[in-house]
Amino acid sequence: MKQQRALEKARQVLLEAEQEKNRDKINHAVQQFLAGDREVLLRQEIASALGSHLLHCYQSGQRQIVHDTLAMLGNLVCDGDHDLREQAVDALSKSSAALDQYNDLELLLNTFKPLVAWIQCEEKYISGFGIACSQLHKLAQKLLGNKKYWSETEPLLITLHHIQEGVVDRNNSIRGMAVKLLESLATKQLLDTLATCYLQERTNLKYSAETIMTNLGRRSVVYLLNRLMHSQSKEERLQLIKLIPGTGNVAVPVLAECLDKKPPWYVIRNIVFIISELNNGSLYNIVRPYLSHPDIRVQQQVLSCMVKISGGKLQRRLIEALPLVHDDLKMQIIMQLSQIGGDEVVAALLDLLRSRDSLNRETYIELLVKICVAFKFSSTRDVIPALNELIDERQRHAGPSDPVIVAARDTLLILEPRYRHQSQAAGGETDSVESDFRFATDTDKAGSLRRIERSVKELVAQGDLERAGQKLFANAVTAARDKDFASAELLRDKMLEINPLALSEVIRLGEIIEEEKSSSLSNHHVAVWSELYEQMTTEEFNALYFAMKQEVYRVDEIIVREGETDPSLYFVNAGIIRMSCKSGGRETFLKRLRPGEVIGVAQFFSASVWTISLAAQTETQVHVLSRENYEMLTATYPELANKLFAFCNKYDTVPELLKMAGSDRREYPRYGVNIFINNLLLDPYGNAGKRKFRGELADISRGGLCFSVHITSRENARLLLGRQIVSEMRLADGNILKCFGVIVGVQGHRDDDQHFSVHVRFYRNMEPHDITQVVNLDI
Repeated sequence: MKQQRALEKARQVLLEAEQEKNRDKINHAVQQFLAGDREVLLRQEIASALGSHLLHCYQSGQRQIVHDTLAMLGNLVCDGDHDLREQAVDALSKSSAALDQYNDLELLLNTFKPLVAWIQCEEKYISGFGIACSQLHKLAQKLLGNKKYWSETEPLLITLHHIQEGVVDRNNSIRGMAVKLLESLATKQLLDTLATCYLQERTNLKYSAETIMTNLGRRSVVYLLNRLMHSQSKEERLQLIKLIPGTGNVAVPVLAECLDKKPPWYVIRNIVFIISELNNGSLYNIVRPYLSHPDIRVQQQVLSCMVKISGGKLQRRLIEALPLVHDDLKMQIIMQLSQIGGDEVVAALLDLLRSRDSLNRETYIELLVKICVAFKFSSTRDVIPALNELIDERQRHAGPSDPVIVAARDTLLILEPRYRHQSQAAGGETDSVESDFRFATDTDKAGSLRRIERSVKELVAQGDLERAGQKLFANAVTAARDKDFASAELLRDKMLEINPLALSEVIRLGEIIEEEKSSSLSNHHVAVWSELYEQMTTEEFNALYFAMKQEVYRVDEIIVREGETDPSLYFVNAGIIRMSCKSGGRETFLKRLRPGEVIGVAQFFSASVWTISLAAQTETQVHVLSRENYEMLTATYPELANKLFAFCNKYDTVPELLKMAGSDRREYPRYGVNIFINNLLLDPYGNAGKRKFRGELADISRGGLCFSVHITSRENARLLLGRQIVSEMRLADGNILKCFGVIVGVQGHRDDDQHFSVHVRFYRNMEPHDITQVVNLDI
């Protein structure tokens, strides 16, 4: 028995000696490692024993060695040497596991931070990856259990979230491990603590709670959505609904699943808002079915979402939504579509106008007004007969002050001169195809060419070479007649490129271009306008001529109609033009214009609607200078502006002729009044802005008023033309009289570049007793 005990003791002594020897060996290796010998770590027996060695050092009070060794391992976990990095990660994970029993969070941070750095840079599923992630999970759980260390966990959770979302590109094995890690960390207990802190705290902890919740993955999204749906606090719901989008695309399947359960309208609205905040256009199909939801609040949220996430697809989606949504929301869509513009938009609005009998009677008038206003920005001739038909229909049931009739007529006064100019530019060669070169309103010829090219490509892709050729031919003719020979020739060459067999059309197009070139400057034109051209240099002379467009009108054809907005200057080259105006409800002849005369001075150099009408008495040829071309011209030749104004002003006899005819824009007597009034500009749809401006009233009548105001520049003054305006006057009894109208003229004063007279035409005539009260204010 004694012998047995002696033998056991001897074995124990030998074991302890061996252990001491190994400790010395490990200790020596650690010292080498700390001295900079990284190769020590590649020895398997050293790496495997490092964890237990550091635990022994920690237990024996050698804390500095533990910290220094962990720091060295941390420096190697992102090393470019694969074997060294693998060993460092394995050693650090095992050391962390060995030290974990003491729950020394400050010490464990020395293992956690390097492992986070490793997972941020690791691109391969190395040996020991799973063990390292398991240890990261344990460490993160401990740190998340103490609010003091929440901020330390943020880099890990953000990295895992980015791997899950694909922001950081990793293979499926690493991505799967990241998802598993997040799922295991997002416990109900932790999420409750985080949410409470986020909703109640006002310290930095609130921001840490927000960051952690938005990066904890799918379970966090499910928790937040459930809490949002069941919360009785509006303030809490508002905070949560702003938080969920931060979770990213991981939220999408959760949101889609919730919608599949057919939740109440307010839940749908909240989910649509969250999807809009994700700002991902591909998610539109999730919310699209709710455009026809019976609750208008849901429809409104879907529209807001559509606007935010659609990008270049917005036009098509708004057009698709137009017939589906409540009529109140149709007005919103119409205003948005009018800003986008395009033939597709006009077609959609025309369809809506034609189906007007099905519209809600409560919003019927307002909706029709919105459509009429939106047509001001249209580029399709079909609008004009549609508006005339609408006016005829309304006149059978309403008076001349009907808002729909007023809006339709205002739009026609803008569109008719625009299409008249376009028709002249296209001439007779392009009747079958509408031209995309709309120089009357579009000065961006490069933009026009791009639109034509896109349209032609679409037709070619559909195999419709004939229509593609017609479109190129029509636009080339328009460009040639607009003296843009470079564009015309480019389009001609494109026509031959897409269809080499269209030789006869290409030859005809070449003839038209050459005809325009040869007739571009006739002796007759020079003779008629010799007085004007004598005042110019050769460069100015040529530039002015090519900036103008030639237009030809047949007998009795309208050139300009009274009330139209057309800021163009007309030079009569040949023929006779009849000038007339309306006076006392009938047409009054004013004058015959002959070659060498100019008309449109007030509309061109100031800003005014046309107060007279022009019609061709014989076949007539005129040259037309648009404001757009004039501004480009004078930017290059600034002295040309004064020369042109001085010449044209001699021919501005319209004001005298109107006085002789007893017509000066207003049918009712004017009363001079010198008081200050407040004015508020409205947008095209009648919505008021926030800023009022003061003006000094000069005169007033039942049909309109005139006030003076300072405006910084003539171009800013020109922008007022056609704007709706509300003028306010405080009466003697303290009441405020509001007059609603449209600006029909803005005239500058020659002795003050910033002093302008603004002329307003009322939509509804003032009552005589209101006129009396206003006039009495000046006594």
